[in-house]
Amino acid sequence: MTNEIPLEVYKKVYREIIKEKKKRKFLIHLIIYIIVNAMFIVENLLYTPDEIWFIYPLAFWGIGLLIHYLYGVHWIDNILKDIEARAEYRAREILKNNIHQN
Repeated sequence: MTNEIPLEVYKKVYREIIKEKKKRKFLIHLIIYIIVNAMFIVENLLYTPDEIWFIYPLAFWGIGLLIHYLYGVHWIDNILKDIEARAEYRAREILKNNIHQN
């Protein structure tokens, strides 16, 4: 009996690990976004309440956060499947070239 792991099981576990890592990075980004922008709001309202400027970093950083969410969490399954398909294609090309060279 061999201890080899089937490729599909390996790919599934690998995808899960990558997804957990990406989700954790997004959550860290979200927490930093909330803390820093809360400080901006407080600072703005305390020191310059007649000029509301906190909406600019809130909005533009929010766009970046949305992009991070889309690519790092929401679309990650499709991105990983695309990478796997390209890796499989390249591997098959290498095998095909090695067969023709021998």
